[in-house]
Amino acid sequence: MSAIAKMLHKIARLVEIITAAPLVAAGAVMVGVVLAATFFRYVLNDPITWSEELARYLMIWIGLVGASVTLRHGEHIRITAIRKLLPAPLRMITDLFVAAAIGWFLWVMTVEGWAAAERGARQMSPALGVSMMWPLLAVPVAGGLMLVQHVIQTVLMLLGAQNEPEHESPMGGGPV
Repeated sequence: MSAIAKMLHKIARLVEIITAAPLVAAGAVMVGVVLAATFFRYVLNDPITWSEELARYLMIWIGLVGASVTLRHGEHIRITAIRKLLPAPLRMITDLFVAAAIGWFLWVMTVEGWAAAERGARQMSPALGVSMMWPLLAVPVAGGLMLVQHVIQTVLMLLGAQNEPEHESPMGGGPV
């Protein structure tokens, strides 16, 4: 594997780690809020008015931003039946066309998501009372992270080095 491919794999892994750590924290906060809300509503008979809104916004962030992690691993849904029937040169051209279309979509998602977040900055969420910019920022942040991973994966495809070299698990043991 070339030095460029190895460097790109390391960058993709670093972006994944930087992305995944806050998502794990957001998931823990979401579970805690939902459990607390359930306890307060059904045991203390005193519901937390903002809990559902916070859990919803956290779920949006987790779902959208987490998509960049699945993109890195090639786990998004795709239809490969027709692709497998194509000869190799036509398959590469088709793959590049699809990659360009996805890249364009992610670029538009990022730019238009940022514009929507800026427009939402003047609105307040009903229960939390925070600027709607914060929930709406999930779209451009997710689009940007997915675009970074997509560009890396496309370059790796062109280099013929899509599969990441085996490396040791951070927890020890065998390859990841």
